[in-house]
Amino acid sequence: MKRALYILISLIIFNSCESSNELEGVWIGAYQIHYSSNEPSLSSMRELLDFSSNELIYKSFDYPSLEEKDTIKAFKYSLKDNKLIFDSDTFLIKNITQDSLVLSYYSTYKRDLVFKRIIKRDKKINIELKEKAFRIIGPNYSDSIDFITDSLILNIGNVFNTNYRLTKWAINSYKSFDFLVFDHFDSPPLLIEKSSENEILLKLFHTSIQDFKMTKIEKKNEISGIVGNWVWPFQDGQGFPSPPPPLSYPENIDTKLYLRIRTDSIEIEQYGKVRSEKWKLNSTNGFIYFPEKIKTKYGVWKILKLNRDELIIERNIRFYSRDKEKIKFEKIINSR
Repeated sequence: MKRALYILISLIIFNSCESSNELEGVWIGAYQIHYSSNEPSLSSMRELLDFSSNELIYKSFDYPSLEEKDTIKAFKYSLKDNKLIFDSDTFLIKNITQDSLVLSYYSTYKRDLVFKRIIKRDKKINIELKEKAFRIIGPNYSDSIDFITDSLILNIGNVFNTNYRLTKWAINSYKSFDFLVFDHFDSPPLLIEKSSENEILLKLFHTSIQDFKMTKIEKKNEISGIVGNWVWPFQDGQGFPSPPPPLSYPENIDTKLYLRIRTDSIEIEQYGKVRSEKWKLNSTNGFIYFPEKIKTKYGVWKILKLNRDELIIERNIRFYSRDKEKIKFEKIINSR
């Protein structure tokens, strides 16, 4: 009887150690399955688990717009049968393989949390993105982005989730791993696999593991003729109607929009009012943006066309609107 009891206890300890060894390592959240309705639904995850020496380190990838970008907590954990227990919570280990871990959890409804193992690397990757533009390509996805500051991305392609082309970004690190994190609700962190001067390889973990590649955009648009004086609409007598003035302005007021572009500032005049704004070009010279007002309605202008006589820009009609307006300026010799 004593021998049988000893064998049983030994098996329990062995299975517990075996499960612990299987869990050992770093796991990145891939997706979760919600069973809150008749039809299960999927969502991305922004969590990481690190099992090491009977300690569980939990890390969440907060959105870059939040002040706290690095949330890490450490817990003692235990394993009982096929249950993972830590911080008064109990998770069912539904499945575990060399590469995948599925935890089942019940709060107000049942959820399955799917994690993928990421392999420890010898050293961190040195990466510099500020003031560089990249073409990003992945499965069924292609776009272009410009890291115009150390916290803001300008979406210079045709795929963007915000209404005025701006997204916050951050590099979030854990041990030897570096992650590129975007401020999109449905965007999980991207693991940076390799980095060179002109190319960055990324992995996205979801229902499948997807490889993305960012290639630096070297080509710049020719904008040497942009400095000067411009007017919109075209000069009187060319058949283009002038926009009506606001109700509070005199009927005979000049409604034309004037730009006087200098190397470091743009003077904007309309309806008798003049203001001066500092301006910059993005990395490809395809966009004008105003650093002090970049998050306002007219904070970013797309340059659609530029030659010695004509400048065409695209800008928002309203703040938080996908509706755009195209404005065609003509070069003039002297400002008013």
